Amino acid sequence: MERLLVLGTGAGTPINCYNMCAVLQNDEKYLLIDTGGGSQVLKQIRDVGVDFTNIHDVFISHKHIDHLLGIFYVLRYACQLMCGNKYNGKMNIYCAKEVREIIDRFVIDTFHEVHIEKYNENIIFHEIQNGEKYSIIGYDVEVLDMYSIEGIQYGFQTKLNNEKIFTFLGDVPCNEKLFDKIRNTDWVLHEVFCMESEKEIFKPHEKNHSTVKDVCVKMKPLGIKNLLVWHTKDNDIENRKELYTSEAKNYYDSNFYVPNDLDKIEL
Repeated sequence: MERLLVLGTGAGTPINCYNMCAVLQNDEKYLLIDTGGGSQVLKQIRDVGVDFTNIHDVFISHKHIDHLLGIFYVLRYACQLMCGNKYNGKMNIYCAKEVREIIDRFVIDTFHEVHIEKYNENIIFHEIQNGEKYSIIGYDVEVLDMYSIEGIQYGFQTKLNNEKIFTFLGDVPCNEKLFDKIRNTDWVLHEVFCMESEKEIFKPHEKNHSTVKDVCVKMKPLGIKNLLVWHTKDNDIENRKELYTSEAKNYYDSNFYVPNDLDKIEL
């Protein structure tokens, strides 16, 4: 079973949904992709039907609070379970060196000594760089530099067991340096901040984000088979899927997904 389990879909500081993050599932193996902005990540993991103790791999794209803060609750809970012999094995975290340094400082300054001991023993960091490849949950995963203008940010690409190519592009507009890498691929996960009609209200370009139109116009010539957009404003969460999909039809011909929190998508 290969699925994307969507934990959160919102941007920045959402109120009506959780921050953008997900779990990539390969049978009984799970990769947590970003961790959102707080303790609710633990509830989202539970509510999407994943046993936390089966998560042994975490990929963090960058240091922004809405993608990073949840890792401290993930680590606290993991270390707590380790103390009670309820979490077996190690937890691998794939992130940039600067992200690892932030995590280390926070854990040392705020965790109980008994949890710090488990952290030092059982949390394994992999300081990622562009082009590096790792074996994660049974996949060969290649790290991709997002070429973000706001600092270091990484995504990744992998081939699923069903031969489909899956690409996570962090939360910045896809840089043209990545076009050849994602051309004609099966799944692309891309940020979208708002609709084109809302750009004067939310000013996505000032925040290095995109409108629905921006992403669709950019992705259509690349032949992406399945385009999933998230990291959106939550001002009209009830109608978001319908509104974004309607706008996308004007610019994009292939499959277009606007997930809700806790959606389960067969890959």
